[in-house]
Amino acid sequence: MIRNSPTRNSLPVLLLGAMLLLLPAGCGIAAVAGRAFPGTIAAPYPGLKKQTVGIMVWADSGITIDHPSVQADLAKGLQDKLQQAAAAGTDEVQKVTWYSPDDVLKFQEDHPEAETDTAEQTALKFPVTRLIYVELGSLSLHPSEAIDLSLGQATASVRVIEVTSGTAKAGYEEVNVSVTYPEHAPPEGVTGLSDDTVYRQTIDAMTTALAERFISRPDDTNDMEQDDTGPNMGNEQ
Repeated sequence: MIRNSPTRNSLPVLLLGAMLLLLPAGCGIAAVAGRAFPGTIAAPYPGLKKQTVGIMVWADSGITIDHPSVQADLAKGLQDKLQQAAAAGTDEVQKVTWYSPDDVLKFQEDHPEAETDTAEQTALKFPVTRLIYVELGSLSLHPSEAIDLSLGQATASVRVIEVTSGTAKAGYEEVNVSVTYPEHAPPEGVTGLSDDTVYRQTIDAMTTALAERFISRPDDTNDMEQDDTGPNMGNEQ
């Protein structure tokens, strides 16, 4: 949960992988990067361009004991996807100067008392103009206690703190960003997946969901609706 007080402040063109999935055969990324698409979903927060940006991820001890690298995995995964989007020509993340996630993690390790600070107070401790502040609310790899079944589920809150002339304020906030892996798995879970696979794919799904808050992307709703209408009759023999 995102806190607004001394209890914690918890938080397009397209990502490269998604672009590859949506491109017509024979069409390269360079042909579409930076292009406007009909039915574009605007970035909820388009304010990272030309900023110095850091990413901080907080997770409570119940999560980090089970997954010690989760804060680093989320921070580095999100930054990597935004850098990929920038390389593909996405306008909202052009000319971003990234503050090292390793330095943010070191600060967290060296200053555990900062966990009680607000996100605004924390942002002022870094040489950034934007702090993407993520609080991981939950992460599980199995439904209930069914250890023989797999279902990756995670929720997070994200906030962007804008720092200007020594003052910090929230420029964007969203709670309950939720992902599931496999995406369309039944609630009772699935068999045949290792914990490592479920963890990595759930983190990947969460970093993708978070990245989409900062880039505009084509709206493929119509394509999905068409896909749901029935089989492709043209491929039947």
